[in-house]
Amino acid sequence: MNKLTDPHDKFIRETFSRKDVAAGFLDGNLPGEIRKNVNLATLSIVKDSFIDKELKEHFSDILYTVKYRKTDMFIYLLFEHKSYPDQLSSFQILRYETKIWEQYLKQNPKAKKLPPIFPMLLYHGQAEWKIPVNFQAIIQNPGLPERYIPEYSYELYDISHIPENKIRGKVLTRMVLLTAKYIFDPNLRQKLPEILALFNQITNRKTALEMLEIILRYVVRATNRFDEKDVIEIIKETEIGEDIMETFIDRYINQGIEQGLNQGLNQGEKRSLTRLLKARFGKLPEWVQDKINLADLKHIEEWSIRLLTADKLNDVLKD
Repeated sequence: MNKLTDPHDKFIRETFSRKDVAAGFLDGNLPGEIRKNVNLATLSIVKDSFIDKELKEHFSDILYTVKYRKTDMFIYLLFEHKSYPDQLSSFQILRYETKIWEQYLKQNPKAKKLPPIFPMLLYHGQAEWKIPVNFQAIIQNPGLPERYIPEYSYELYDISHIPENKIRGKVLTRMVLLTAKYIFDPNLRQKLPEILALFNQITNRKTALEMLEIILRYVVRATNRFDEKDVIEIIKETEIGEDIMETFIDRYINQGIEQGLNQGLNQGEKRSLTRLLKARFGKLPEWVQDKINLADLKHIEEWSIRLLTADKLNDVLKD
């Protein structure tokens, strides 16, 4: 499976790579004793992925850095797309945390201590998560003193099995989480107009169009249950602002929903790559954006994969 064409992975990256969505989620869902000491204004993405290739179909991840009091802290978000909980999720998270620390030591070879990592798991499978979130729960212990067995816990956010009124965050974050919550639900068709109605709370027209494209593309590609007629009916039922609805229909529906969303997919890939390059390397030279704009989807995919391991900007975009 190519991670760039998997709809769940792509949806998570396009949305949680946006600082407004990520900060909205963390602001509403970090435990109180953590949230009060975190400065979300310092939030930034520092790495794309630590997941093993064979697990890309079932997991996505994003790593952030943020100031916790006066210390740099990592926040690691693992997104599980399986329809059932993974018994060894705490082990997977521990492995990825080790990779994060290894990467940190490569970049900071003189470091004497490791930075803290706050792990969070977001799950939207159909089966309720009933697995313990502490690591020792998956270790067979015949009586060995617990001090010799590693222990930690992760913060679980089982989005599929919490009431809608418990889904916290600003409007963009709630739209993303509600879409993920109902993506496997047979009643998704009935819920979509409610979710899309939240667009009327977005004041920035450009942001509204971008998010409408991302959400509808995800729904179409992840479910294979919606065609052009369905999308038009959903938009009309939602009573989205007339200017946004007309622009979206003109851009996508009139040229065919599949063709339009595929073109949107290409543009979405370019925006995602640009955003990740900026997060990794800072302000980009003008030639970089020109090269991305002219590239086809094949090159965008290749460059996105190189970003995982490249140390220099030129190494990512070399032909």
